[in-house]
Amino acid sequence: MKFDTPLTATLIIAAICVFIFCLESYNYVGREEFGVRSGVMTEEPWRFLTFEFTHDGVDHLLMNLLGLMLAGFLAFELGIRGSVFLAVFLIAGFLTVMPPLLTSCPYTFVGASAGVCGLFGAVAVWFRRYGLPSLLILSLFFFALTADPMVEALSGSSGAVIEAFMHSFGLILGAGLALICEGIAPLWVGKIKAPELKPRLRKYGG
Repeated sequence: MKFDTPLTATLIIAAICVFIFCLESYNYVGREEFGVRSGVMTEEPWRFLTFEFTHDGVDHLLMNLLGLMLAGFLAFELGIRGSVFLAVFLIAGFLTVMPPLLTSCPYTFVGASAGVCGLFGAVAVWFRRYGLPSLLILSLFFFALTADPMVEALSGSSGAVIEAFMHSFGLILGAGLALICEGIAPLWVGKIKAPELKPRLRKYGG
């Protein structure tokens, strides 16, 4: 049995998120301790890792886990390596949160959504293995991931504006990371080639 799969990576990420949420629920730690914000980047750099596994309530956790599982399933079907899946999640989350932090945004950032959006951006690029248009799929993911915060932003919510920006920026970063992986070292991404996947696509459709 191979363990370097997106499903394994998904379970690892989900387990850490649930574990930290349990610690928060029983008041062993607080969101402020694991979240990342301006002013603590140099003193506590480990927050760039922990913020992706910390969530603000059950709804926040469940929504991100649902998106994570969907991205993991799609990446698994595309034959992507688990190590690549995990790397995209971590790197996209780190890079997505940098602009608001560098502009001294007053918010404390928590949640896996930045990394999950990065994964959907990467999946859109990896769908080229099916011969499907990545730009169209990326556009659909963009609408699905940013529609809600954009509606809230129209009502004047500054937090929703930042959320919409981070979701869209994470999506673009994930697509860029996938292109870099395939361009520099395609073997890191996975071994399955498009001709082998096309028959499976017809099977699912029929």
